[in-house]
Amino acid sequence: MNIGLVIGSLRRESMSRKLATRLIEIAPASLRVTELEIGDLPLYNADLEAETPAAWTRLREGVRGSDGVLFVVPEYNRSLPAGVKNAVDVASKPAGQNLWPGRPVFVVAQSSGPLGGLAGSFALKQTLTGAGANVLSHPEIYLSRIGTLFAQDGKLVPDTQEFLRGALASFETFCARFAKR
Repeated sequence: MNIGLVIGSLRRESMSRKLATRLIEIAPASLRVTELEIGDLPLYNADLEAETPAAWTRLREGVRGSDGVLFVVPEYNRSLPAGVKNAVDVASKPAGQNLWPGRPVFVVAQSSGPLGGLAGSFALKQTLTGAGANVLSHPEIYLSRIGTLFAQDGKLVPDTQEFLRGALASFETFCARFAKR
């Protein structure tokens, strides 16, 4: 299955990117994970549809070609990063061409604080549900104190790795269920 990956932090050395890299490594073999780049997306503005920006077209084609989309996101100010919201908006427009309805999605949230990105994850799930996506409701992933979940070699500590491996297997099953329809 083709899985699109949206990394919510634009920094090259972000914890979301570091986590996403490790998720790709431990994902079930049947999942081919490809990043859907969001850093260069112009803010959604319907006026730009007349000459659709190439970055919008690239994102839309990536979402369209995905059997599911995995979001790995930090929490910004008790909500989702603006770039992630913009990506959801771009893939839901123009009217009548929304790519989200029926698409399976999974949100993995992280933060350096104690709540693991709970509020940001909730905001993203609410946005995705509003756009019509099928959001995997369980397991829910809120990784708190993210920096402590990596060993000195940069890999996830064993307990976290096993937990996330199981969560990705659940996402694989979820995506397969929708692919059969």
